[in-house]
Amino acid sequence: MLQNQQNQKSTAILPGCPSIQIVHHMLAEALDNQDRSVECAWKSEDQTKVFTLSIKSDPIGRDPTWQLYQSTGGTPACLWQYASCDTLIVLNRVMTSCGQTVSPVQFTTVGRGSMQNQTNASVQATNEDFYYEPSSGQAQRKTIPLPAMSNSQTALSKRNTVLNGELSFIQISALLQSIFLAKMTGRLQLDSSEGAAEIFFEDGKPTHATTPTSKGEESIFELIAWQDGKFFFQPQVLTKKRTINDSLDSLIIRGVQLLDKLTLLKNAGFRVDGVLRKANENLSDVDLTTMLSIGDPALTEVQRRLYFAIDGVTPYNEILKSVALERSRWIPALSHLFRCKLVTVGGETGTRKRVLEPKTIDSAAVQAVMMTLRRADTGMFNYPAFLYFLEQEYFRGHRAGTPLSIIVFELRVKTGVKEQIREPLPANALNEAVLRIMQEKRHNDMLAHYESFDYALLCPDTKGEGAIVFANRLVKALTKEPLSTTVNAKNLSLSFGIACVPEDFLELGLILSAAETARTKSVESEVPVIIYRQIEAQG
Repeated sequence: MLQNQQNQKSTAILPGCPSIQIVHHMLAEALDNQDRSVECAWKSEDQTKVFTLSIKSDPIGRDPTWQLYQSTGGTPACLWQYASCDTLIVLNRVMTSCGQTVSPVQFTTVGRGSMQNQTNASVQATNEDFYYEPSSGQAQRKTIPLPAMSNSQTALSKRNTVLNGELSFIQISALLQSIFLAKMTGRLQLDSSEGAAEIFFEDGKPTHATTPTSKGEESIFELIAWQDGKFFFQPQVLTKKRTINDSLDSLIIRGVQLLDKLTLLKNAGFRVDGVLRKANENLSDVDLTTMLSIGDPALTEVQRRLYFAIDGVTPYNEILKSVALERSRWIPALSHLFRCKLVTVGGETGTRKRVLEPKTIDSAAVQAVMMTLRRADTGMFNYPAFLYFLEQEYFRGHRAGTPLSIIVFELRVKTGVKEQIREPLPANALNEAVLRIMQEKRHNDMLAHYESFDYALLCPDTKGEGAIVFANRLVKALTKEPLSTTVNAKNLSLSFGIACVPEDFLELGLILSAAETARTKSVESEVPVIIYRQIEAQG
């Protein structure tokens, strides 16, 4: 690629970092031409370095691979390699590597089809044009023109530009986080099979949102589940409405937790338009109250309303209309009713009959097996169980091409003169810490002891960026209130080390060593959360 770049003198050099639209077009071109790579190049602000970004599609259908090279006149050096269809994250990584901050970028309404009809025979590179050129050894090469922007353009000329794309190429949570990191102001419009929605942002913070069935924070929770459709960002479009007060990170975490619970419900056979029935019609009110008390006390009344509304005949979506419950309330409430075996899938309607009787799962037998893998004093999985599940998730992720993050951490209390001694948490403080972590983690995340005195979290389907957000959320949860009368935020020492497969390493043993190294660096630097790649970047 780089040798080809040096030999092709006609390749234009961009006047600055590529825009999001350029990255989008590179992705589209690479997906359309899987036998060749696509690249673009630009100079640093001080004109001393040349950066080259390339993308190559995977022949077996996995995410395409991006590479960023840097050259100062000698042999180009590869700064990083990253596989993803998430163009916003790629752009963020590019601008961070170039030492620039993310900002709203230049867009035009030039269609991709009109661009592709032009060849290098009819396109002349000028100082005001952006180009990227597919890398190929063939004599006949095509050069794709990209949106034009002169060096004299100012930030004011960017006010009328837009950001648009397909949700199939990017998770909506990543899209929202990218807008937040770029501190963008405007309106994000979404159109999918679920309907139309919009979110207003000011300096990257959401202020108002609507969907076909809700508004405000409930709309964010609903949008997290959207997987298809188009998005369109219009800068500088504001509203006086204020329906969102919580932070974006908190909204995304809560939305993902709701999505996890809804996925578990669907795996159990639940459908919004289906019929539910009570598992035991003769259950006494005392027994019902006892089973509901195990869950979240704030949802007890909601669970009771749902339970009594289920009649084995009425479709669930009609029940929702009658009880008028928000998504953030009925999903965890119904999840608890399923978990307690109070309701199940079934019943009859005027058009459909139940044809299958659900198989009874002996939950006591399942719990008996699980308890042999847990420590009785803490309720966490023991270290050998952690290694077993880690190996299983590692092989599953390898086959499916999904990421896996590991968080190795320690919880200590500082004592002695100048608090130089770091001792393990007392039993009561540790139990409280475990309870808070269990409330924050997803259902498929695994909390376990790690070797003798440390702890670990196994996070399937989680990239490094997501693990960092999760670990920082745990730090807030563990320090917001004292863990016990003797352990508070001042004398509590938290050190989280993160590593990810395949972003950091591919070997299972190395990923554990990387997480331990990051944890040790966290202890030494007194920075609560460190991911291994930060250590590598610092040299």
